[in-house]
Amino acid sequence: MIRSTDKPVPSARKLAYQALYEILEKKAYANLILQHMMREYSLSGPESRLLTELVYGVLRKYNYLLYVISRLSSYSLKKMHPSVRILLCLGLYQLLYLSRIPESAAVNETVKIAKKITHRGNVGFINGLLRGYLRKKEEITLFPREEDPLLYDSLYWNEPEWLIRKWQSAYGEEEACRIMKSLNETPRLTVRVNTLKNSREEFLSLLAEKKIKAEPALWQDDALIITEGAHDFWPLAEAGLAYVQSLSSMIPARVLSPKAGEMVLDMCAAPGSKTTQMAETMENRGCIDAWDLYPHKISLIKNNAKKLGISIIHAGARDSSKPFPALYGKYDKVLLDAPCSGLGVLSHKPEIRWHRKEEDLNDFPPLQENLLSCAASYVKKGGTLVYSTCTLNLAENEDMVRRFLACHREFKPVDFTLYEGKSSKEGMMTILPYELQSDGFFVARLQKQSFC
Repeated sequence: MIRSTDKPVPSARKLAYQALYEILEKKAYANLILQHMMREYSLSGPESRLLTELVYGVLRKYNYLLYVISRLSSYSLKKMHPSVRILLCLGLYQLLYLSRIPESAAVNETVKIAKKITHRGNVGFINGLLRGYLRKKEEITLFPREEDPLLYDSLYWNEPEWLIRKWQSAYGEEEACRIMKSLNETPRLTVRVNTLKNSREEFLSLLAEKKIKAEPALWQDDALIITEGAHDFWPLAEAGLAYVQSLSSMIPARVLSPKAGEMVLDMCAAPGSKTTQMAETMENRGCIDAWDLYPHKISLIKNNAKKLGISIIHAGARDSSKPFPALYGKYDKVLLDAPCSGLGVLSHKPEIRWHRKEEDLNDFPPLQENLLSCAASYVKKGGTLVYSTCTLNLAENEDMVRRFLACHREFKPVDFTLYEGKSSKEGMMTILPYELQSDGFFVARLQKQSFC
């Protein structure tokens, strides 16, 4: 990866402000913004880690940070300029949660950024509010939960009220709390060993040589959890020896279980995580057609396949919601990892909780239903269809599959076991975030009957 060396490198705090402005005001994605900044600037290890921590930290604590601002200021949050609001969140996050940073540095560095981007009045306001927090911090606490349980939970768990209501209704208060606690934890770095280039044992030995510590995921043979030295892991990923992927994201391809020599379709494939996982499972023998809507996303699939040494993936831009009769009944296995509301991935995409609105959830089921209907047509008699999402929403998951089965009598659910004590019911499984310390996911396995 080539980085610019002839331009001045902004501080981690200045970059964090720029990233948060793009994310919170322009609805950019945190991971893409940070990847761009890492490519653009040659940051030291400590600065790189501080940048990442500030951006994700503010996003995970955003609701509570705004609450603290409202307690300290007589101005309405809605009337504050976004730049002022974001700088205050950035400064307060350091004061509240980063004890290793001196309080004076947290305030002074925030004010220094403010001087470069806003007028003197706002600078004085920011300086005054941050110093006001230092004087009054013992007084600023949450009110008793019984006064307003929903608002309290929203501030404590940093989730929108509509989502808390939804999860408490679906799972009960205790289970909803476990879900939200897990989604506010920093996700672990998990990787999939590329078994086309090395075995898990060989890769573990290589990690040990580089003083990178890892532990196996007991239910997934080629999965490892990096526990120490993650910063030194990335050159191994660039060399195609392993692929970064959440544990939950590995489940749909495992449930589909494609075999060497089979014809497989991945309908919504970009960036190719599950596509390449299937190719490795198939020992790079057979054929995988990988579709996605946009050409630039197809490039991601091709680049990942090339890096991993995979030749059986044929990626092409196609609108999977539109039928393609020439391919009806062609595939042994079809994977539909459908576009969804993404409510299961809030740990590593915390900005979704602030971008997504409750009414947005109505947009996904019609698309998913159409995609499932198309997917059904491509499966051979006796073949397998796996439907998955990375959300926790009955309308997109269990209700969607039941409606599909009611309309497609030629399919039946097939149960599966992930590990001892974790098995599907009616061919469906929901993985809650705390169960694997990973993303929330839903997976359904359906078989097309051979006599239809």
